[in-house]
Formats: sequence, C-alpha cells, structure tokens
Amino acid sequence: MTRGILIAAALVLASAATAETVGELHENELKAIDKNNDGFLSRDEFDAFSDYAFQEMDDDKNGTLGLDEAKPFLDIKQFQDVDRDNDDFISRAEYDAQMNDDFNAADKNGNGQLD
Repeated sequence: MTRGILIAAALVLASAATAETVGELHENELKAIDKNNDGFLSRDEFDAFSDYAFQEMDDDKNGTLGLDEAKPFLDIKQFQDVDRDNDDFISRAEYDAQMNDDFNAADKNGNGQLD
C-alpha cells in the first residue's frame, strides 16, 4: 500500500466522506482497496482498509494515534474532532466510530457500498 492510500484514509477520516471522495481516489489506490475489482467499496472492503490505515499510522503500535502520528494526515482541528474524549489521542474506538460515521454519510443510498 502507498502513502497516497493513507492520505485517502485521512481524508475520509477528517470529514464526512462523500461519493466524490471515493471518486477522487487514483485508480491504483482504488484498486488496492477494492479487492473484488467491482468499482465499488463494500463495507467489508472499507473496514479492511480502515484497519490497515490505522495500523500503518500507529507508528509506536500502542493502539492510539497521537498528534505526531496523525500530523502527516490531519490538521489540529481535524485531530480534535476525531479525539472525542479530548485526551490528546485518537483511540481505536474513536477512529472506528469516525470511520463508521464517514461510511454511513457517504453511503447515500444505504446499499452498503460506496460508488
């Protein structure tokens, strides 16, 4: 996977995703995420990608993202928005909650996939 894919994850994480966000991914990045190559991101594909992205951003492998780890991908405001308990770390639960919210916001027709 490439740094570009991680940046794409950060874009999704940073604000509510839209269908246009997925559409703006480079073709190679989308192919890396779209495991069955159907041109859509299923919930399972999105979740697998989200898991991979979190693990890659978690440099010290402590299960949280500190500001220094997130800084290449999120600005301070975005970081604070995801850090729901304001403890200066993005926990895995906070990350997963944001990614879930983003997927649901992007899944405009509620079919469980992003087109």
